[in-house]
Amino acid sequence: MGGNETRELPIINLSDKNLKQNTELWNSTRDSVRKAMEHHGWFVAEYNNFPTELHQSILEAAKELLDLPPEIKIKNENHKARHGYITMISEGQLVHEGIGIDQVNDVQQCRRFTRLMWSDDHHDNDRFCETVHAYATMQAELEQLVIRMLFESYNVEKHAEKYIGGTRYLLRLMNYKRLPNGEPNKKFISHTDKSFISILHQNHITGLMLKSEKEDVWYPFTPSPTRFVVIAGDAIMAWSNDRIKACYHKVEMESVEMRYSLGFFSFQKGMISTPEEMVDKDHPLAYKPFHHDGLLEYYETLGAHLKAHRTMTKAFCGIPQT
Repeated sequence: MGGNETRELPIINLSDKNLKQNTELWNSTRDSVRKAMEHHGWFVAEYNNFPTELHQSILEAAKELLDLPPEIKIKNENHKARHGYITMISEGQLVHEGIGIDQVNDVQQCRRFTRLMWSDDHHDNDRFCETVHAYATMQAELEQLVIRMLFESYNVEKHAEKYIGGTRYLLRLMNYKRLPNGEPNKKFISHTDKSFISILHQNHITGLMLKSEKEDVWYPFTPSPTRFVVIAGDAIMAWSNDRIKACYHKVEMESVEMRYSLGFFSFQKGMISTPEEMVDKDHPLAYKPFHHDGLLEYYETLGAHLKAHRTMTKAFCGIPQT
């Protein structure tokens, strides 16, 4: 990582009780969010608007879920890319797992998922379901706050409520380990997400690395219970007409302790198109309208290297520039 340890993370406080629309604080924070997303492709939200015990309980829920036998976890099938049960194996051993809960903000979907994983009456299904749903509700509030600020900063706030109403959320609970031989695990390739916005949250184990778009350097993330990494996905890159670039990020596992992480991803249920306000002589239209699920289907047709890069979205719906 070289000298990256000394770099200051772009941290924006989004939990101030006075953060209300049409105030000076809102306007300055909104502008900071846009600048960070355009400069880095991500920022760290300082967000303490949820109970401290929820941070601990969601991490306990992640461990409880990922400790289940593989034959149980593979029941979580989903035809959408990386929405079900995913693994990474090195030298015959698991070094990474992830389980997605689709439509996690619908409490009925949380219950369905919980019953799928624990069909017996001995497990406290209600507790797991309530924890996951409460966590997803808080994450959605954060995502929608960021969306309102970004849309307003681009003078397209009239589209914000339609976007929010058409959003589908996925929560992925993940773990990461060192290599079986005890060496640090640096085999996780850098990639961009195919979401609109991703929000990453985790336990105390370091390892997340984020690339700054304009600076072309990697920042190591310093975790905290109240810190959430807000990341631009490929879909917002297309929506913003390349004003915001999808963020490259990766994990480098050096700790002997397990790293638990939570990824909260937003997807549009229908079409994504670049607002006309985002197109001008300096920013000619760069993307055709596309279905978000169509982008995920295209993702499944590609090899691992192509999947990792945001160029796949250009290939899927980009307009050649002359």
